[in-house]
This record gives sequence, structure tokens and C-alpha cells, in this order.
Amino acid sequence: MRIGFVYDAAYPWVNGGAERRYHELAKRLATRHEVHYVTWRHWEGADDIVRDNVHLHGLGRAPQFYGQDGKRTVAEAVSFSARLATFMARQRWDVIDCSATPYLPLYAMWIATRWSGVPFIATWHEFWGQRWNEYLPGRTTVAKAAMRIESGSRHFGDALVAVSEFTARELGSTSPSKAIQVVPNGVSLDEIRAVPKQRRNVDLVYLGRLIDEKRVDLLVEAVHRLRPTLPQLRCVVIGDGPEREALERLARSLGVEEQIEFRGRLDTRESIVLLKSATALVQPSAREGFGMSIIEAQACGTVPIVVTGRWTAAADLVEDGVSGLICQPTAESIADAVMRLICNPVRQASMATAAERAAALFDWDEIADTMEGIYVEHATKGRRVPLGRPRCS
Repeated sequence: MRIGFVYDAAYPWVNGGAERRYHELAKRLATRHEVHYVTWRHWEGADDIVRDNVHLHGLGRAPQFYGQDGKRTVAEAVSFSARLATFMARQRWDVIDCSATPYLPLYAMWIATRWSGVPFIATWHEFWGQRWNEYLPGRTTVAKAAMRIESGSRHFGDALVAVSEFTARELGSTSPSKAIQVVPNGVSLDEIRAVPKQRRNVDLVYLGRLIDEKRVDLLVEAVHRLRPTLPQLRCVVIGDGPEREALERLARSLGVEEQIEFRGRLDTRESIVLLKSATALVQPSAREGFGMSIIEAQACGTVPIVVTGRWTAAADLVEDGVSGLICQPTAESIADAVMRLICNPVRQASMATAAERAAALFDWDEIADTMEGIYVEHATKGRRVPLGRPRCS
């Protein structure tokens, strides 16, 4: 098959859950199919390159994704979508997988495939609905427009795939016109197992983007609360984003700058090394469509401490008290969970073993096989009758 993946961000230049998903699927499927990834040009040099046997197509130099307010810009999504429809309509595809986020590309894909008749899959990482009001406080008109665009885009695609049961429930609650298949994100088990276990010299790790909805400030405040009891506690923050400077200032103001190390973006192996040397991963995010860092930590034998909430799928990946700990979205609750774990080595060992068993259910190889089956199913159904062509009787 000639498979097209469509997303405006690409790993390793951008490191998020959706980017990792398409990267892992593409490189596996490229061993037996012709795989293309259509995105912005995040790399230097030519617009079209080949990496891991995947044909990468840059539709122009990648612009800034985030504005001064730390939110994704509408201009970026509009610009990408405008270029996308023309490019995709000129190409020959057997099947296309387009990320639902940031929604507007789904409209572009609908236009392109209406003319070509190519089947396309819409992959949903999150569905926000009313959460737009919280994400854009005081910007009611913009929030309402975002809700309408998101709601409208759920009808596009010959199939809908959600990366978690949580996202499927949120998407399904809006009564979409199509059934939703759940195919989770995964973890590279062989890659993680190949990294030797390290001596435990890190207590806590955060891994993810530094944006306000990740609530890394709760972790910083929790370390401050633990300082009198655990003055040698060491925390490493892996990732970057618009909130980094504010978080570093917060650490200094609370006097924990020596205990919290901001490492910025690291490559996969460096992240695995740190996770394997840590006692716990702390995931305080207010919203997660899946929670890839959680299963990565579990695969490393690191116990995840996950904040529960109305808008996050992360807690679904953890059996509280068995393969991780679930706590409330407060610094006090996070600090209490850390204390219960660090002060009980026997419990640590038991939960770490259970966490590794839980991660084994999310092998990228099996997930790639599942998605391949979905692509084959829709590609072999044949092209839909394109717009404007007469239908034969």
C-alpha cells in the first residue's frame, strides 16, 4: 500500500504523544509498505527527505506553534491546512491517516479526498468539548468557534480511531455518525529493555511538554512540601515549552532550585536512562488523551504517580496501589503519594514489577499490526466514487 500520515508536527523535532505515535507506526509499516509523512519542514535542507525508510514531505518551514499566551495559534493550523488540501489532492494514495488535532486539517482532507475518492482515517488523540472554555478563559467567542470546528470535524473520515477508551467516550458522547475503534499508543519494549538498569540516583521524574495544562507547578510545590522531611530528594524535569522560565522562577522562589533539575528536551535513550534510575514518574497533567510517559515509565520499572481529573485518560493506565498511585490535583496529595512510595521499599519493588507487566500490553509492534489491518480493510474496499464523477448502475 501507499500510506499517507498527516500531522503538522513530527518526531524527533517535536516530542509529543501524537508525534511519537505516527513515528512508531510509520517506521514499522515502512518495512512492508510505501509510507509517507506529510507535515511542516521541521528539518534543515530539502522539503522532501527519507528517514527510517519513511518519505517525509515538508509543506514549508515550520512556524511557531505557540503564541505568547502559550496556546496553539490558529494561524499555524490555517496555513498548514491550506497547503495540505492541494498537496494531498495531487498525490496517489491507497489510504490516509490524518490526526484530528488541530481539526482544520480534517476539513482539508475531506476536500482533497472528496475529489480523489481515497479513504482516510481520522485519529483522535483528545476531544475537548466544553473544555475549550477552560483552555481559553475570558475568550468566549473564540472558545465557541473552537467547539464548533471540533464538533464538525468528528464527522470526517471513513473510520474514526481513538487512542484511549477515555477519548472514545468523550468523542462518542457527541453522537458521531461512525463507530469508534480504540487503538492505544504504545511503547518500544525492546528499545527500553536494551538499556541497562541504572543505580537509583533520581527520586522523581517529570516527562512531557512544559505548558500550563500539564501543571508541573504542582510537582515543584510538592518538592517544596517534602523538603523538611526529604531534604536530599532529587527531581528531574525532562521537556521544554513556554512555561519553563516560570517554573524555574517558582523553584527558585520556593528554595528548591538545588533539588529540581530542568534538563530540557532529551533524546529517547537519555530519557529512558533517567526513567530507569528513578523511583517514580509524576504526571500532574489536567488533560491527557492517553498518557504515553506513564507506560514508558512502567516499562522502565518506574512507578507512576498520576493525578486524577475529569479530563485525563492517564488514570486509566494505572491500577491504584498496584501498578501506580493515583492522587488528587494538589501539591499536598502528590507529596503524600511520594512519601508513601519512597518510605516503603518493599512496596516500591512490588509496584515496579506490576508496572512492567502492565506496560507489556502496549507493544508498538502489535499496535502497528492492528492499524495495518484497519488500513488494509479500507484500502481494499476500493476508492469511493469521487465528487463529480457519474456513478455506474
